[in-house]
Order: sequence, then structure tokens, then C-alpha cells
Amino acid sequence: MKNTWIMIPARKGSKGFKNKNRILFDYTAQQIPPKWRDRTVVTTDDEELLEKAKKYKFRTLKRHPDLSQDDISMKLVIQDVVRKFDILPHDDIITLYLTYPQRTIEQIEKAYNLYENQDASSLLCKKDVITHPYMCYYEVGENGGQKIIDHNLYRRQEYPPCFEICHYIIITKGHIIDQLDNNLYHTTTLFHHINGEIFDVDYYQDLKNFQEANPS
Repeated sequence: MKNTWIMIPARKGSKGFKNKNRILFDYTAQQIPPKWRDRTVVTTDDEELLEKAKKYKFRTLKRHPDLSQDDISMKLVIQDVVRKFDILPHDDIITLYLTYPQRTIEQIEKAYNLYENQDASSLLCKKDVITHPYMCYYEVGENGGQKIIDHNLYRRQEYPPCFEICHYIIITKGHIIDQLDNNLYHTTTLFHHINGEIFDVDYYQDLKNFQEANPS
């Protein structure tokens, strides 16, 4: 992985609960082995997280306020890191959201091995869906509805297989970032399946659920 970078985005503001990324930071940071830390970049507008990152010997990027707003896409954040650190077109960037505290280095390596073996330039994760999209409707007015996907199937056995996108592990080459959409997807994206329950921490109750399932 000599041409590989790890990026940890850690914005200060949080809608879910106060100081979420400060609380979650160590779960991800502790999974990064020492040999990778010199090529791990923490991009944040939070001075406390900048100091925490330095203790792990990560590289740091103080994120501009314009890239720290709620409506800023992760694509723009990755592009900023690519520019500031002169990441080459065929370098790989592994982006790790802090909101997945259960993620392990073994899972990261497994996803990266798949990515390398398939000679991919973009990888996202996928998970099993709880509700098939054929069962979903837009809300129309106060009590109306309209199918999200127009179909006339009523037997679930006839529904096409599908999955839910998951940003558990994200891998991209520098040269394809400009072609990704705001979900970091491209038509050539490779999807890596994540088994079992995935804890995606957005609210404090999500964190409590994770901690109860993973007592330390």
C-alpha cells in the first residue's frame, strides 16, 4: 500500500449530538497501524481534533470554513486533500468516516485487497436492504402517495435483487474523484459487501447501541 493514503474527515459541527467526532475519533484512529500513519490525513476545522491527530502522528489539514458547512459534499473535501498533499492520479485514497466505530483494520485490508485484485478505481460498500425500494412511495399531499419506482409486481419473489449503499469504507484513485457524484459513486464503482449489523452513529442513541453491543 505504498501508493495509498488514508483520509479521515472530522468536521467540528454535528447535527446529531454535540462533539460527536471528538467522541468517535479514537475508535478509528486506533485501527490505523503505525506504518500507515505518516500517510494518514485528518481534515478538520476542530483544533482539539487537530491536536489528537498529531498525537497519533497523523498528518493534518486545517479545513477552510467554506468546506466545513453542513451542505458541503465529501467529494469537495477529498478534492481539497488531493490538492493540498499533491496526491498523484494513480494514488489510492481510503476515506474512513468516523461514524462507523466498529470498523476494523482487517475489514479495511479485505476491502482494499478486493479493490486491488479487481483493478478498480473506485470502491464503496453495500449492505442488505431492510425494505425493498419497490415497497417505497413518495408522500403526496397529506394522505396520498406515489411509487418511487413504477412497477406492477405484487409478489416479493419477483422483485429484482438490490442492496443499500454504505460508506463504511471508501476507496478512490486520485484521477477519478472529479468524475464521482456526491455519493462518491461512478458507473464503474466496485461494491464490497459488509455482513451483519452495521452501526452508523448519527445520534447519541446510536452510540449507546454500539457500546452496548461491543462492551470493552
